[in-house]
Amino acid sequence: MVEVKPFGSWESPITAESLASGAPASDVCIDKGYVYWNEVVPAEEGRGQIFYKSLSNSGEKPKALLPLGYNCRTRVHEYGGGSFTVKNGLLVFSNNQDSRLYTINLDSDPTDIKPLTKENTLYRYADICVDQSKTFLVCVREEHFENEEPKDVVNTLVSIDLKTKNETVIAQGADFYSCPRLYSDDKAFAYIAWNHPNMPWDFTRLYYAKTEYENETLNVKSLKCIAGETIEESITQLKFGIDGTLFFASDRTGFWNLYSYTNSDDVHLLFKEPIEQEFADPAWRFNSSTYDTFQSDAKKLICINKDRLAVLDIEQKTLYNLSVEKYQHFCEVHTYKDSNNKEMVVANMSSTTESRQLLAIDIETHAVVSTIKGHVAAPLDPEYVSIGKEIAFPTTDGKIAYCYFYEPKNPKYKGEGLPPVRVLSHGGPTAQATNEYSRSYQYWTSRGFALADVNYGGSSGYGRKYRNRLIKQWGIVDVDDCCNAALYLAEQGLVDREKLAIEGGSAGGFTTLASVAFRDVFKAGCCKYGISDITLLAKETHKFESRYPDRLIGEYPKDKAVYEERSPLFSADKITCPVIFFQGADDKVVPPSQSEIMVQALKKKGIPVAYVLYEGEGHGFRRAENIKRTMEVEQWFYGQIFGFPVEGIEGVEIYNYPKN
Repeated sequence: MVEVKPFGSWESPITAESLASGAPASDVCIDKGYVYWNEVVPAEEGRGQIFYKSLSNSGEKPKALLPLGYNCRTRVHEYGGGSFTVKNGLLVFSNNQDSRLYTINLDSDPTDIKPLTKENTLYRYADICVDQSKTFLVCVREEHFENEEPKDVVNTLVSIDLKTKNETVIAQGADFYSCPRLYSDDKAFAYIAWNHPNMPWDFTRLYYAKTEYENETLNVKSLKCIAGETIEESITQLKFGIDGTLFFASDRTGFWNLYSYTNSDDVHLLFKEPIEQEFADPAWRFNSSTYDTFQSDAKKLICINKDRLAVLDIEQKTLYNLSVEKYQHFCEVHTYKDSNNKEMVVANMSSTTESRQLLAIDIETHAVVSTIKGHVAAPLDPEYVSIGKEIAFPTTDGKIAYCYFYEPKNPKYKGEGLPPVRVLSHGGPTAQATNEYSRSYQYWTSRGFALADVNYGGSSGYGRKYRNRLIKQWGIVDVDDCCNAALYLAEQGLVDREKLAIEGGSAGGFTTLASVAFRDVFKAGCCKYGISDITLLAKETHKFESRYPDRLIGEYPKDKAVYEERSPLFSADKITCPVIFFQGADDKVVPPSQSEIMVQALKKKGIPVAYVLYEGEGHGFRRAENIKRTMEVEQWFYGQIFGFPVEGIEGVEIYNYPKN
């Protein structure tokens, strides 16, 4: 029998504990018949663990490689990625505990972990590429200093001799580098570089060179810029094919399409004509892989084609979709040849109803041949699963923006009236919302909340023009779109106009605070490690994003007045709805001061406000107990504000709010 119970208070089969039970695979590598990947382990204080599994033994369980005391993670650019690599039995990884690189000879003794770089916590390493003979590696190095400012940090590319440990700078002078890639047979070398105030999705340059290794040093010769010098474009994801062809993604036509380059040749589009569709994503982290080269055929690639995996024939310039069961979302795409020399692909795959799994697929038959890493948690009964439906809604200046709407769904309950809605303002702000299954989203919908995951102007996935809507308009376009999404859903009779909440982390936290400060739409806000004073962002944040506000708002201090006008802190007196803040004490991207000055301002004004600070957490929460606590307290907070019961959760103090 279906019980009538207030929206937001329904009992759910999804516990907060289950949301902290694990994480998807990242930084996937394939070597000598094994798949390796990095995985955050919340139960071990959120450390990064390297797991591995045989590709030929589907019944084998994944094994962990690193003992306690090691944390496979890099904080280059603070967001990391590219934390390890494996080449011909040699594994090299970055240890976050001391910022050093370590090596493991997997062929001799996987338990023998040896330091490669010197003791120096001011050096960080990422995006590692080992040469074919295992003589040396190339990687990004980021040098920090005591009492530094963002402008003091130095990014370079270095080569490191794997025997002598000699470290040599091979590219310097640009503000940032990524994707150092080697093709040993032809001794070719390529990398991407860019300068402030650009971010990697704005304008980057692609460099190509020949190399020679002698006297423990990699010498770079005949260096030339082959893309990005004469055309404004964002270049990402470099890969060498088996014949030495260099492949990459560029948005020179407005969308990230795929291109190739061979020495002494021009850059070639791999399609018959440009496609208004993204084949890559913004490079917030190192080592993203949305396509890969075939290991058996130099003329073919595997790539993500909207909601399919597809084979791209670069001679015929055709795409052929694979029919891979029920999956529509893909990432970490990597190819290999099996023992019969058949072309295979490993990728994270998910759907609208099931979470990510790392699977191996036979490209010829389209069949799943092995589950490398299964679901983090058991799949949810379909009766509870709410599927995000994309809605195009009208927004400011006659434009259209987009969101994914999730309705409340629980077969045991129905509510009275209309449900509350959590409007989700993603981070970045250059990130992208999709309707990929998220257990955390189902946590809310199965309790009686509606969700609206907004792709406001500035989001990825809709091309450069849509992404550029946010140039000099951060705090305006994103705020308008989030507010208009909520109002549109209320007008359509899908949610309760008096129970509109907005939630966001990082840049999404700024949009959350700006929405409650500058618009009278939302009745509650939840800010997670969010930016309240963007003048402090311009002055305090890390190097990677230190000039990002130049494009989003204006130059600081020249445009100081605009910064203060857009900063929620300077308009805290306009906030009339309750807000809860969650913050990591060790956050270097958005320091705790950003949340604390806002909390104090709201306290002083008499606005209901709560603050939760987690020791040992950085930008985003990795520890199981904190992930659990955040979900539960946020739900409890809405229950207090919107007047529905939330049982079994220990709340926190809400300043300026009557205690029940």
